[in-house]
Amino acid sequence: MALSEKAQATREKIIAAATELFYRNGYHATGLDKVIRQAGVTKGNFYYHFPSKEALAIATLDWQYKRWSAEIREQVLSRCNNTLETLLNLLDYMAGRQKKQHQEGQILGCYFGNFALELSSVSPAVRDRVNTVFASYVELIEKLLFHARKKGQIRESLDPKQLASVILGQIEGAILLDKARHHPGNFDQSIEFIRQYLETG
Repeated sequence: MALSEKAQATREKIIAAATELFYRNGYHATGLDKVIRQAGVTKGNFYYHFPSKEALAIATLDWQYKRWSAEIREQVLSRCNNTLETLLNLLDYMAGRQKKQHQEGQILGCYFGNFALELSSVSPAVRDRVNTVFASYVELIEKLLFHARKKGQIRESLDPKQLASVILGQIEGAILLDKARHHPGNFDQSIEFIRQYLETG
């Protein structure tokens, strides 16, 4: 059943509040009472939309993925036809987000990676959703690499599918190190390594 405009607005408020709190404080450190207070809703409103904290977590993952994907399309994918350049611009754009977080005083890491670290061993539903998100990013990188290879922008011997997984793993690892050290330097180093590997082989 479709939600009314008012009910949809309430649901969005809860998701937005939870996303911010989960991102800044972590899933386990964020109680539902905090989410309810920040969203400015009643407990009844909350449980009408979300039967559990786990259901809320999955909703925030979907919401964040939708927003992040739209941002990538608007800020990166729609602005460049050169597929290798598009991939490098995507990585630079991700690095820029890390630097912005650092300037604002806190490197929060990857929203999806954070959930993987906290919940992948205890929540199959969250683990599956995070894996779906990561798989979509691997697919995007693979597509860009495939077309870059087709255009002769990278070596014919490179396997786009395998390399896409390696690139995502490299980036996620760099994000984790930057979060631990509270400095965005590892991300920049990883991007430069990927750039040199792709451009020079």
